[in-house]
Amino acid sequence: MEGYDVALCDACGAGYADDIPEQRVFDTYYAEMSKYEYSQREGLPSPSDQGRFREVVGIAGTYLSKDAAIADVGCATGGLLAEFKRRGFTNLTGFDPSPACADAARRLYGLTVVSTSIFALQKMDYRFDAIILTGVLEHLRDVDESLGALALLLNPGGLFYIEVPDASRYYEWFSAPYQFFSMEHVNFFSPGSLPNLFSRHGFDAVRIERVKRFLGPRAVEPAVAAVFRLRPGATAQPPVYDAETGPTLARYIEQSARLEERIHSIIAGLAASKEPLAVWGAGTHTLRLLETSALPQANLAAFIDSNVRYQGKTLHGVPILAPDKFSDGSATILISSHMAEPEIADTIERRLQWPNRVVRLYGDAPVEAASPGP
Repeated sequence: MEGYDVALCDACGAGYADDIPEQRVFDTYYAEMSKYEYSQREGLPSPSDQGRFREVVGIAGTYLSKDAAIADVGCATGGLLAEFKRRGFTNLTGFDPSPACADAARRLYGLTVVSTSIFALQKMDYRFDAIILTGVLEHLRDVDESLGALALLLNPGGLFYIEVPDASRYYEWFSAPYQFFSMEHVNFFSPGSLPNLFSRHGFDAVRIERVKRFLGPRAVEPAVAAVFRLRPGATAQPPVYDAETGPTLARYIEQSARLEERIHSIIAGLAASKEPLAVWGAGTHTLRLLETSALPQANLAAFIDSNVRYQGKTLHGVPILAPDKFSDGSATILISSHMAEPEIADTIERRLQWPNRVVRLYGDAPVEAASPGP
């Protein structure tokens, strides 16, 4: 993406990324370059994901009968639907733009999963009692149109279970600089802005709460979990201005700038040394460093990534290799990830037993909450 402006809506205060491509570009990206196939784990969810799935079913399942027709849109490899299945729910369907994710869900759990985009769904003969959207709305450029299309698939009185990152608490669970601003996160919701969106489409709020989701030992994602019910004949209410998102995003940006300065100093030293440098990680974190730091001036030997979708391609003219294809024992390895840094370091030092010097940008401390602001 050539542009990415973090903006606020003048009318309602919601946050979003402006100056970004059309939705079809994102649809192609998620179909062809998905990182949600978990190929390094053969499609299986992590323990953190499994814990999150149990919590989601614990909330959403409260409002549903065991034979309710449930759709998980953006189901990845089907771990959440599998948890519904384990709890005795019987009428389950998944949708995901990645064919590989759909194949994994069928193989691992015997689920019915269709590989398609949200907008193609409205042309199909589906109707549901509940639609699950966990970690989806923040990825959609055309969020209003997408929600309108999905609402057409609900039976009267049907439910939406929604879970999105909570932009009003980014600063409390800080990780890598600007980590929540990425090519994959283009909407910034809060408990105030989410009801405005659903009211536009005739939904009443049943339940809205702040939760935290552990993504791993180093990362917590603050989230909003909500249940909305479709009310036939409902009219949209005037939006209630979201006064939280603007000030809290500003605080998050200030935090990001301070940490980024320290990280850039480390990378500048590596670039100035001209020593061969291999970067482990070819995702959003690395893309940002290539645009904002001295990393392009470094003596780049390779990028390393376990995502098979990245392997065999190039980044900044440098090949992206699978770990088992990298063999330069003299290169310093820079770990370009906050969340996976301990896991990657352990893989290098214990499983692969490479002799390379390893540079970490964040250290070994587990994630802790920042002190809440005023």
